[in-house]
Amino acid sequence: MVTIDSRKDYYAILDVSVNADDDQIKQAYREKARDYHPDSGHGDVDLFREVQEAYEVLRDEVLRRAYDRQREKRGLSEDAPVGLALSQSRTEAFPLDEPQLLYVLVDVLPYTSEQSEVTRQHLNVALVVDCSTSMSGARMQNVKVAATDLVESLGPQDRLALVVFSDRAEVLAPTHFMDNPRVFKSALAALTPGGGTEIFQGLLAGLEEVRRYASPETVNHVILLTDGRTYGDETRSLIEARRAAAEGISISAFGIGEDWNDEFLDELARIAGGVSRYIRAPSDVRAALRRQIQGLSNTLLQNVQLEVNMAPYVSIQGIYRAAPYLEILGYSENHRIALGNVMVGEPVAVVLEFVIAQAVTGERRIGRLELVGEQLAASDPIRLRQDVNVTFTQNPKEEPVPPKLLNSLARLSVFNLQERAWKALSAGDVRQATTYLEYAATRLFDMGHRDLGQAAMLEVNRLMHGGDPTREGRKKLRYGTRSLPSPMQ
Repeated sequence: MVTIDSRKDYYAILDVSVNADDDQIKQAYREKARDYHPDSGHGDVDLFREVQEAYEVLRDEVLRRAYDRQREKRGLSEDAPVGLALSQSRTEAFPLDEPQLLYVLVDVLPYTSEQSEVTRQHLNVALVVDCSTSMSGARMQNVKVAATDLVESLGPQDRLALVVFSDRAEVLAPTHFMDNPRVFKSALAALTPGGGTEIFQGLLAGLEEVRRYASPETVNHVILLTDGRTYGDETRSLIEARRAAAEGISISAFGIGEDWNDEFLDELARIAGGVSRYIRAPSDVRAALRRQIQGLSNTLLQNVQLEVNMAPYVSIQGIYRAAPYLEILGYSENHRIALGNVMVGEPVAVVLEFVIAQAVTGERRIGRLELVGEQLAASDPIRLRQDVNVTFTQNPKEEPVPPKLLNSLARLSVFNLQERAWKALSAGDVRQATTYLEYAATRLFDMGHRDLGQAAMLEVNRLMHGGDPTREGRKKLRYGTRSLPSPMQ
């Protein structure tokens, strides 16, 4: 007899849409079963069983209707463009009063374009460009070329504004539909670097342009390009980013070269639900802007949050983004984790580090996870829910950690090591910073990332000989380890 478990997202397990037909479900099952079969050489018994369970329910018309009704009663969105899947480091544990760790990988899986209709979203964007003296030469020339590409990639229903800043801000091209891009190209051609760097003025002007036409039916976004450090206005910039996030406006920040403040731009983007990127060479600006616009155009959900409700004997020790890049995440007092936007073809994953102290035997729900996101032009938010359950027993079974979770933890370990190194260095503890970087280098070499491992050892050698780390080395390590690829993907 087949058992239906509405706590599991069978559609996400098979990576199919809730509207998938029988042939799509059968094809997805064959592919997943082949990948996870224990005899495949790289299989996973637990995942294979989950795939079988999902297929048994979804292939049967009666069982599938019953499953959908159960999900609807639990308040789950049937038309969600994404699925929610969990992987736990273990499902059984000893009943103990003392703390035990449990890692949970939360995968937010966008359905592929073949499985669900994807509509290109209309954009309402402000491009905010640093025009200080340091942007002269190749940097400004490449920004002009990249911005011209951006203009040409937008459709007639997209809106764009061009703002420049140095020690003051100027709106060179106010927000306008892109049915006549000539005015923007003329404004780009007139860009002339000069003056200092005050990011707040440019950020505020860009946000005001986006606010003029901000709508639930458009992706409202500011793209900030800078190569320098702003002085004295970081706090005001972060306050403005929080205001923007509350209004549904996201911000992405791109740093060109090595002289900008990575911690500040990272926080700015994180607060406003965007992303920060390191552009090592001016010639890379073009690809970075193209990737950003393509992602915004393919937005599935905006302002996505993961709410974590825990049992009284459970606490959270750490929260980390594991995809599409690595990041240490914070959460509010109500345990809501801001994840920004979810885009087509770009899964989002989070690792939760729980601490459990439970001395009573039996199956217990240690937490309930609820994902909430906004679909453009939709009146109600999308909601997906999954429970994290652990059985406490005197004879817990031996369980291998799921390979995808294990890989995420390995990559996060390296990323956290270099983050700790920079914090130790800021606190004046050179010896501890050196130790962290050496550990990071060793693991990078073991993982086959020789270039990053060598970069870490170069910084180690500088510290050991009394020197300071280079800005280039710091950014290469921070953003290189942040983007470590997963062989499981």
